[in-house]
Amino acid sequence: MEKEETLLELDYKSGSKIRHFLTSFSINTILIVFFILFSSYKNTSIRYNNHLIKINTYHFKNLLETQINSIDNQLGFDSSYSLHTELYKSVTQFYKNRDYKPVWTEGLFTNNTHTTFLNMLDSSSYFGFPFDYFGVEKIHHLNNNFITGANSNDVLNQKIDLEISTTFAALKFLLYLEHGIVEKDTLDHYTDLITELPKKLNSALTKNNFRDEILSVQPNLVYHKNLLNSLQYFIDLHRSVQYTTPAFIDDKMLAQSLYYTEITKSPVFDSLNTKADALHKLEEEFFLPKDTLLNILSHEVIVSLLEYKYLQACLNINRLRNLKHSDENYLFVNIPEFKLHVIESNKDKETFNVIVGKKKTPTPILSSNIEKVIANPYWTVPRSIVRNEMIYKIRRDSTYLKRNGFFIINNTEEVVDESIIDWSQSDPLGTKYWIRQINSRHNALGQVKFIFPNNHSVYLHDTPSKRLFSRENRTFSHGCVRLENPDKLAQYLTNKYYNQNTENFDKLIAQKERQVIDLSEKVKIHIQYITCSGNENSIVFFDDVYNRDEEEIKAIFLNQIEI
Repeated sequence: MEKEETLLELDYKSGSKIRHFLTSFSINTILIVFFILFSSYKNTSIRYNNHLIKINTYHFKNLLETQINSIDNQLGFDSSYSLHTELYKSVTQFYKNRDYKPVWTEGLFTNNTHTTFLNMLDSSSYFGFPFDYFGVEKIHHLNNNFITGANSNDVLNQKIDLEISTTFAALKFLLYLEHGIVEKDTLDHYTDLITELPKKLNSALTKNNFRDEILSVQPNLVYHKNLLNSLQYFIDLHRSVQYTTPAFIDDKMLAQSLYYTEITKSPVFDSLNTKADALHKLEEEFFLPKDTLLNILSHEVIVSLLEYKYLQACLNINRLRNLKHSDENYLFVNIPEFKLHVIESNKDKETFNVIVGKKKTPTPILSSNIEKVIANPYWTVPRSIVRNEMIYKIRRDSTYLKRNGFFIINNTEEVVDESIIDWSQSDPLGTKYWIRQINSRHNALGQVKFIFPNNHSVYLHDTPSKRLFSRENRTFSHGCVRLENPDKLAQYLTNKYYNQNTENFDKLIAQKERQVIDLSEKVKIHIQYITCSGNENSIVFFDDVYNRDEEEIKAIFLNQIEI
């Protein structure tokens, strides 16, 4: 028993010593860890590429604030008014609003948001930007220096340069995505929008999907969405052709290329569009040596033509971004396509053929709201048409007016005797009188007219010249838009946007009386000049009927290839 007691006593003493040792060790370890943490908070450091670099959050914010204030002072002395200076003002405001906290970096590394945004900039050609508008090369250079520690002694300044350059690019990217490429002479229109950019960027940074938030600023237009979706396939084809040796370009790729460049009418080779015939057309049009195979010269021409088509697509994306739009339901007239699209809930519900203005009397680009639909309208002839066309017919034939259903009215719309007009004068109507045509199916406006306010005195209307809708090129009007099946569109609009019960519109026409329907809700109408559209995985190009694309490409894309 005594031995057992001794053993128990010895065990107890041994355990007590061990516990005492462990307690002391734990307390000392905690104190050491606490000391390290406390020290690192006060003077953070990290071994980076064999250099001990000190990181002080407070010091970084002070440096960034100093740099922002320096930029502010420079802008204060800069009397020039440019996009560059206005964007830098927004950059400084952005960091002031964030209390100079970094956005794109964490410690000595860029964060996931920066990686996402840099990938977007690297893919900017797929968003319709053919050149580096955002300083991507500079950001890559700063990024590489920063993450590799190329100059470890100046790492905080590198971090600040990277922050400011990336923010500048992000604000500009947002502006261009939403409103298109801002030219010098249009800057005044965007000043207020530029001041809102910091809020938009900060809002995107707080959301889970930064990329989607940035892209969400783009126009909510069916045309824009379809064209942008199809652009990626076109770019991939263009680059494949560009970087493939002519001998290795297969027939499918070649047929698509010749179709996009408008050498052929079909994207595939077949019995009606053989490879030999297609190449012969290319050689004839560009005075190339004849060859049954795709040679180096023909390859270079195709690459250049595809490059121009890409610029054309970018131009049209830019045109759509210039369009101020927020509606889900609207009418969209595309002049070069000779089509009117009925858009409902952002989907293309129905399409109508249209006739647009001649090259000498082009249909204007505009946006307005359809307010009225008129059954059996009369036509008050524009003075320009009287002066340039009708007056000669009236002078040659005194019965011309009566035979064609025309009569004279004064400014109060009272009918007056045409005998009081001296047609031999240079301006027989002056400012007092107008020529008006009675309402009938032979009326120049047909039997339906759609009224929307605009400064060009144009409208959407029916026409008695139905046969012209069968033509491929339909530039025949004096500027107004003539519509095929206008009664169908009138029925749609009155059913959807007229509070009172509307009877069948054809019955209204059959009554042969002029009737005006005031829509209870205005319907947005855009008349635009868009020379290509997206169709699933391809782009469809339309004739540049007013020859505008080349000059606009030269004006907007200053670094474009020689055209």
